[in-house]
Amino acid sequence: MADTCPTTRHGADETVYFRHSPVSGHFSHLLAALAAAIEAERDIENGLWSDPGFDHWLKEAELGWELATGRCYSVIDAPATRPSDVPLQRFARHLHWTLGCETAAELRTARQVVAGHPDLFSWNGNCPEALRVAQMLARGQQQFDEICNLDMLNPIDAVAPPEAFTGYESFAA
Repeated sequence: MADTCPTTRHGADETVYFRHSPVSGHFSHLLAALAAAIEAERDIENGLWSDPGFDHWLKEAELGWELATGRCYSVIDAPATRPSDVPLQRFARHLHWTLGCETAAELRTARQVVAGHPDLFSWNGNCPEALRVAQMLARGQQQFDEICNLDMLNPIDAVAPPEAFTGYESFAA
């Protein structure tokens, strides 16, 4: 069980003179919330429903996704004060939409948007601000891929076509 998760890799340590904007500060909190929610979701994916701790893990996952969704709203609603805030808000908006996907087709579309338009979800530059924003977006994309691979967004009917379930007799009690 993960208690704390780093939001960025060690290669992106903040310099002394880096200062968060409201958007980047909320985005940093979003990354931490996503890391915790992903780990909590993995706990219930790999746990048995009969395990005494399963109810706790399930509640932890539900609260984690609620917190992550709230953090998405915080990023989206915060005032953009720098040009580098725009891709952070765009990513949070797309992530929020992805978390609401209900079909395999919607999830496929969400993945294609990120894969097909990397310029929309990246930032370039050599100053401390640009390096930090680029690292946050890279970490966000890693977490996006992890989220897209979770069972909660990949129901069994998305993995196996309906034809795979034909030929079985119906269960009668």
